[in-house]
Formats: sequence, C-alpha cells, structure tokens
Amino acid sequence: MDGLRPGLLRRALPRQPPPSPPPPRRWRMTEEKAPLTEENVEKKLREELLRLAAEFDNYRKEVARERELWRERTLDEAVLLFLPIYEALERATADENFETLRQGLMAVLGLFQATLTKLGCSPISALGQDFDPLYHEAILAEHSSEPKNKILAEIERGWMRNGRVLRPAKVKVSLGPQGGEAQ
Repeated sequence: MDGLRPGLLRRALPRQPPPSPPPPRRWRMTEEKAPLTEENVEKKLREELLRLAAEFDNYRKEVARERELWRERTLDEAVLLFLPIYEALERATADENFETLRQGLMAVLGLFQATLTKLGCSPISALGQDFDPLYHEAILAEHSSEPKNKILAEIERGWMRNGRVLRPAKVKVSLGPQGGEAQ
C-alpha cells in the first residue's frame, strides 16, 4: 500500500453513499423539552398535585403519630404521680388496727392533695360565697334567712386547674327569705 495513490483505493472499493449524519440533539424530543401543549401541562400539574397530596398525607400521619406519642407520655407522667398514693393506700389497708388505718388514710389524703397541687389543681371555694355560674352549678335552691343567691351548702366540690374550671361546684343556693322580696 506504500506505492498506491490515495485516489486509487477509493476507486477500487464499491461506491456506497456516505452514512447520513445523526439528527442534531435539538431535534430529539425528550420529556423535559417537550413542547408545552395543553396535555403536557395538564399531565405535569396532575403529577405535581399527586406528589403534594402524598407529601401532605405523610405529614398528617407524622403529626398524628407525634400527637399519640405526646399523649402517651403525658398519661405516663400522670400515672407516675398517682402510684405513690395507690401504694400508700395499700399499706394503710394492710394493717388491721383502725387507728392506724385512719392515720394512713390521712397520710394518703395529704399525698393526694400534694399531687393535685403539682398538677395545678385547686378546689373551688363555694360555701358562703355568692353564686357565680362560672364556678358553681345550682342543683338545689331553698328559702332561707340568707340573701338571695348566697350558697348555703356544697353538694360536690368544684375543681380548677391553672385558672380554668375543670368541674363547677354543685351547690344549694338561697332564694332569700320566704314571703318577702329578696335583695
């Protein structure tokens, strides 16, 4: 091949048309570069909507799991506060001596009061107070020498926690003196 001229080799091979060049890359349609048609826009928006809906659903489930975990931990803390009271009651009832039982119950009552205080609970003062529907629930009423709407008796103690009424006190209220106009 050293002595051959370059054109001679070309003439000796059969003539084939030159291969066609590949189309330029810009002519290829890819999903990212597809023309914006109404169908493509709608498809993209649906996909985005489905993705966002799935993300929101996952977020909602995570919040529900966290809420349940928080609830369980809160209940655990409350149970731990009441366990010493339960155990003190067990010890108080184990002794057959009634005076020891009474002393044990008084100690348990003190534990209970301390636990309620730790939880931010306090009793609602009712006896001798003026009736206030925010703190009291009148379940009985009678005429008496006391002025109208004065609380005569506490039927069931009311409770507050951190300044909020948990349960109003159930009370008996005065209607004032019978036969006369109440103040």
